[in-house]
Amino acid sequence: MASSSTHANEPVLRVQGLSKTLGGVRLFEDVSLTLNSGQSLAVVGESGSGKSTLLHLMAGLDQPDQGTVQWHGQQLAKLTQAKLAALRIAHVGLVFQAYYLMPHLNALQNVELPFLLAGKQPEAKRALALLNMVGMAHKAHAFPRELSGGEQQRVAIARALALRPPLILADEPTGNLDEDNAEKVLQVLLNACSQEGSSLVMVTHSTHAAGALAQQLRLAQHHLSVGR
Repeated sequence: MASSSTHANEPVLRVQGLSKTLGGVRLFEDVSLTLNSGQSLAVVGESGSGKSTLLHLMAGLDQPDQGTVQWHGQQLAKLTQAKLAALRIAHVGLVFQAYYLMPHLNALQNVELPFLLAGKQPEAKRALALLNMVGMAHKAHAFPRELSGGEQQRVAIARALALRPPLILADEPTGNLDEDNAEKVLQVLLNACSQEGSSLVMVTHSTHAAGALAQQLRLAQHHLSVGR
């Protein structure tokens, strides 16, 4: 659901002065950005530029060397691991290049999984509606091994939206797909976020994919800058 009135005027995501070095290699420094409700943003960068690491920092899955990440005004570094994990489930939906569907669960059960992780009763009606939104209702009872890559990514998008998170973070969501499927999945992602009212950050090496989002930033030479 949307944030409480306490944080109603706060950005969905605020990144300030982030720097990160990994294995002795400086990835980026002094990265800042703000994402408001309903906005979409693409971060473009070559392989090794640090864009996936930046997304992990935005998701609270890793910690920066310097700088802060805030979700609706809450600074992640000030939260306990338990509170951060609970807030992440409610605030962030994650879409990865590798899909990460649970192989022993069918499509419907995969979309219901976030409810269980949040300690809630699964909402089959909500899950089925999301599968329908991404064009996968007819495959609700199919297992990941029975689905194509594009179909698995559509299910992953539905799963990311299950708890109505204000923020969707997508890491190369079309990277494993052929050109035709990549275009279709990208449009499914954008349409689904729009219908659900979720803000979107997508990191990608594809300038074509980035061009479909409202804003584009480029991560290069250790810095983030405006540009296509």
